Amino acid sequence: MWCIKTEIYMEENEELSFEEIESLVHRFEEALEDNHAPYFDVEEFEEIIDYYDSAMNKPKLVIALRTAQTIHPYHIQFKIHDAQLLIVNKRYGQALNLLNNLLEIEPENTAILQNLAFVHSQMGKHTQAIDLHLKSIEKGIDPTEAYNLIAYEYQSVQQYSKAIDYLKLSLEVSPEDEGSLYELLFCYEIDNRMEESLAFFTHFVDENPYSFVAWFNLGITYSNLGLYEKAIEAYDYVLAIDDSYSSAYFNKANALIFLNKFEEAIQNFEETLVYESPDSYTYLYIGQCYESLNDNESALENYKQALQINEKFTEALVNIALVYFNLESYNLALTYIDQALLVEPKNLENLYIKGDILTEMDAYDDATKIYLEILIQEPENTEIYFDLAGLYWNQEMRTEAYAILDQGIGYSKNNYKNYLRYAEFEYEMGNISLCINYLSLAINLNKEESLLMILTLTQLNLHPEIAEFLSEFKS
Repeated sequence: MWCIKTEIYMEENEELSFEEIESLVHRFEEALEDNHAPYFDVEEFEEIIDYYDSAMNKPKLVIALRTAQTIHPYHIQFKIHDAQLLIVNKRYGQALNLLNNLLEIEPENTAILQNLAFVHSQMGKHTQAIDLHLKSIEKGIDPTEAYNLIAYEYQSVQQYSKAIDYLKLSLEVSPEDEGSLYELLFCYEIDNRMEESLAFFTHFVDENPYSFVAWFNLGITYSNLGLYEKAIEAYDYVLAIDDSYSSAYFNKANALIFLNKFEEAIQNFEETLVYESPDSYTYLYIGQCYESLNDNESALENYKQALQINEKFTEALVNIALVYFNLESYNLALTYIDQALLVEPKNLENLYIKGDILTEMDAYDDATKIYLEILIQEPENTEIYFDLAGLYWNQEMRTEAYAILDQGIGYSKNNYKNYLRYAEFEYEMGNISLCINYLSLAINLNKEESLLMILTLTQLNLHPEIAEFLSEFKS
């Protein structure tokens, strides 16, 4: 309900079927409608209360609890339910008082200890909660659940090392407990202890070779360490155990992407669609794989399929805009980036893309306004100075072009692109000596990227003096 479930059945009592429980509830509700107090024994009332709890029907639950307390006034289990109601209503002080009083009556009752631990946890008193869970273990409660709860308390205070210790204890008792396995990986990840994760799960699958969750965690661990071939092997073991585990196909596909095996990645993404409902992100990733294969038509088809699921899916809208941009279909690119900006109007990255599109459409005034807006909101964006300077230059606004580059250099002296832009300007002005000086500055800051831009995006290397200068840097 609410917090800690409690059991009151003796071992010889058999669980009731769902139909039998529904029959009990029906009898209870009929009695209420007839305005007479129904009689049920303690176990039957427990079933009725749990039924309303599961159905999240608080009014009926309260009626059932009050009726049970009237008929069985000394049964402590119903008083524990009272405490749980107080906890749900955040009346923690009253819940603590009631539970402590009950503990004096039944000091061996682990349900009381667990609920006390839950109250302390909700109040942020994690050390006290841990102590109470440890006491409940001493009193004979299932240690798997208690160890997991203790691990949760340590996670709450970011003591992940301690949480890992208790999750390991839980797995020693119940190696099949999937929740402990998932939580353990989470702790290893958040605490950046992937080498330890690798050692643990490698050993665990040796001892438990049919644990698909452990193999899955091992795959994630390998991926986090950049060992994608090994990750794929681990996911293949998962699928050998359970070929319907869609998350394994999905993660395997992502590992294949890192190995540039886009066709295989597509096949695995498509497998996930067999075992779970279509997801917009799956189609997005398939589209990106097709784009990497230079199959723009299939990429667009999958991006648009993602939009069929979620018409406001900005990632798909942006990817479509970029495909059309690369195809020089600028009007279509503008249409889709505008749709993305309707969904996320404050997204500066998407606004930047719109500025680039408008630049290619020679809509310089509109593009300039966008770049200036980005510059005001994000002056640390070093790319904007390079692009805005080029835009000013294309409009023959040379004073503004030099000024914006000076502003960019003032913000970051290590941005090689700004020096390349200076070099372009001086080249066009016929100042070859100054051009070479700026090229030298850019190359000293980032040789590889500078040379790539010079050779692919400019015509500077066509000038004999510049070509001779650049030849010194060619390997």
